Amino acid sequence: MSVVSQDPRVAYVVSADLIRYSDLLPSNPGRSSRVHSLAYHLGLLDLSLLQQAEDDRSEEPDTSLLSATSGTESELAKFLQAVAADSDLEPAEPSQTQKTATVYRPIPATRSQLTGYHHVDFIQQLGKGIEAGDLEHPTRKRVKTHHTSNGTDHVQCRYADHGNSDNSLESSVEGENSHDSQDEMHLRPASSVKGQSRHRGYKRSAAKNQFGLQDDCPAFDGLGDHVALVAGAAITAADLIATGEADIAIAWDGGRHHAKKDAASGFCYVNDAVLAILALRKPRRVNVTATVPSDATNELKGASITSGISENNFKVVTKTTIKRIERVMYLDLDLHWGDGVEEAFYTSPHVLTMSIHHFAPGFFPCYAASSNPARFGPPGSMNCEGGVGSTSLSVPLLLGASDDSLQRIMQTIFQSVVEGWDPEAIVVQCGVDGLAGDPMSVWNLSASAYIQAVRTVLALRKPTLLLGGGGYNSPNAARCWSLLAAACLGRLDHEVSSPKRTAATRPHDEPVAVTAPSSVDQYSSPTRSGSSNDPHQIPKTVHATKTDDKLSYSSPIPDHKFWPEYGPDYTMEVKAGATIDQNDEAHFEALNKHIQKHIAVLAARPSNAATRTSKSSSAVAGSAS
Repeated sequence: MSVVSQDPRVAYVVSADLIRYSDLLPSNPGRSSRVHSLAYHLGLLDLSLLQQAEDDRSEEPDTSLLSATSGTESELAKFLQAVAADSDLEPAEPSQTQKTATVYRPIPATRSQLTGYHHVDFIQQLGKGIEAGDLEHPTRKRVKTHHTSNGTDHVQCRYADHGNSDNSLESSVEGENSHDSQDEMHLRPASSVKGQSRHRGYKRSAAKNQFGLQDDCPAFDGLGDHVALVAGAAITAADLIATGEADIAIAWDGGRHHAKKDAASGFCYVNDAVLAILALRKPRRVNVTATVPSDATNELKGASITSGISENNFKVVTKTTIKRIERVMYLDLDLHWGDGVEEAFYTSPHVLTMSIHHFAPGFFPCYAASSNPARFGPPGSMNCEGGVGSTSLSVPLLLGASDDSLQRIMQTIFQSVVEGWDPEAIVVQCGVDGLAGDPMSVWNLSASAYIQAVRTVLALRKPTLLLGGGGYNSPNAARCWSLLAAACLGRLDHEVSSPKRTAATRPHDEPVAVTAPSSVDQYSSPTRSGSSNDPHQIPKTVHATKTDDKLSYSSPIPDHKFWPEYGPDYTMEVKAGATIDQNDEAHFEALNKHIQKHIAVLAARPSNAATRTSKSSSAVAGSAS
């Protein structure tokens, strides 16, 4: 794909329905409302497409009960109500230099799209909503097969389907064959092993838990709509990138990275990250401009000549061809290992997954030990089963990980992986449960740590999809994700990183320098002029509050419905914690040594070399538009 310009187009995928059904998530009740309300009131969102749809709707003739003159609410009105927009605060038009993210409504994922990865029985069960937990008569049974290797019995579970087969689910996004399922997706051995058996394959103790809809993933009313909208938002964001309509796309309600092919897990009911990557990989028609010799008959067939013959007897031609993104990198910043995405693309030569996560015995997700513990460590650990040179990288961090620790990983290991893999597009899962103050209480990160990490990704100037994820302190999640959106727009002040409480933190020998500061004006918050009892009243413009061009960590929280939850400081800052960072120099040396060996083997793979050669040739011949 083409290199992203210095002024990237940012898409922000959200709707009133997405907010409504995301708010129902048992692990994060009401979080979506707070996230998008803060972004709106900070003036980060451009609602012009919703306004345009509203204008077009009002011009339609009154031919049905659903016309503009009926009582049906418009999408714009519903969205403003969902983000608790205050109609009494008359917003000012933004300055011409103020960048905003264009809001796009998510298209709910279809059954065909969902079953592009997930098993049809699982998707059917999710559609039952609150009754999805009732599983008296599953439509398929588990059959155990025994394999003997070196005198040891291994129990492996597979499905005996009644009229359905995993192979029949190779239809991809929009029902087309956009991926090779056997190559792209492989259910990793030793996946969700539970109970006494510690061998390869799934083992769930009862039919009730067949689809994982209990404990941390209970069924709830509206589950089917939640799944369709969360997945649809991620797919919509991926499509905007793949079609060139956006350079950066944001879907904060996504990032549900634990969901498996046939089961919910870890608060995740659908793996929207997997579906988004498949959407990115979908073959698409593109116009390719190339310079060819004037006597190259084959190249000129079916092409439109953009310019005449040059001095060197070359012509510039444009042809329509089918292209797909060959290399996608998935970066997971969540506190928890991104096991569901890794499993999906475990054997794919086109998708590299890199998960930076906390690792400790008994910390979720808990997996069985490796079948060869003398050679491999537990899944999710540094030496987990996958081996040097695979496209699945685990970067485990220990208790108390600080801003310096994450920044060091991004500046060394991440940069090395990018150089070795050379992705065409990057998907980042921005789970913020590693923030200090999160109920998980494991890492020490400030909001600045996530900002610096994402800025490192954006500096590569590659098409980038940002997803949400964990984060169980809703005000802090809203703060961090709004700051990330501002960073994507170039509206975040570099002046001061969030202060770090370093007294109890072990310093690294070679800390990475923070981005150079720049002086900008500070954000000013609005004041209330009154209150309104009419939630349907729409502000005169579709922009939120008056802002300067940039935000900073010390910017005050704007006055809105959820403002009281941001005390006691009422600023955008999320400070670092004070727990000792146990990631010492020895841990980083071991990580770096392992990853460098991994990258060397990965870069030397024949498939990588072939792709690089093809990419280099394409760059010389022309460019895609």
